[in-house]
Amino acid sequence: MSRDAWKRYSGEGSWYYEVVEAGFKYNMTDIQAAIGLVQLKRLDAMQARRREIVAQYQTAFAEFEELEIPTERPDVESAWHLYVLRLHLEKLKITRGQFIEELKNRNIGTSVHFIPIHLHPYYRDKYDWKPEDFPVAYREFQRVISLPLHPGLSDEDVEDVIAAVADVVEKFRK
Repeated sequence: MSRDAWKRYSGEGSWYYEVVEAGFKYNMTDIQAAIGLVQLKRLDAMQARRREIVAQYQTAFAEFEELEIPTERPDVESAWHLYVLRLHLEKLKITRGQFIEELKNRNIGTSVHFIPIHLHPYYRDKYDWKPEDFPVAYREFQRVISLPLHPGLSDEDVEDVIAAVADVVEKFRK
């Protein structure tokens, strides 16, 4: 829309608007807004807990040459909504998919949050893209996993994740 929907009802707005491109309308419900306001009061504590977990992961995983930990820069403060670990597959006897299955067998749920656009059927079919058309995106996709990271993780949960990842690496290193 070419105009702010809320301002249409104020003295500075106008009833006239145009839809200038296709998109989505995402309105938050009052209940979602109320929950969000309460969550904002807890934001500092939740972010502090995420940073504690990340510090433990970074320390534990840095010792494995089969793993590449996320880069941290002193001038950037990450929100740490994800902890994306990169596998050095050339140093392992298993694929990323097998690594995920091994963690699942140890009761650790993981995900792959970054599937390149060109691999999704809509874009692949519409533009006739092949995996090798975007070699860097495809290479990185094949080696990333997202580990559990949320403020509700207990210290024991974090230790379980670290132990499981370490066990998989040690069991399947070349």
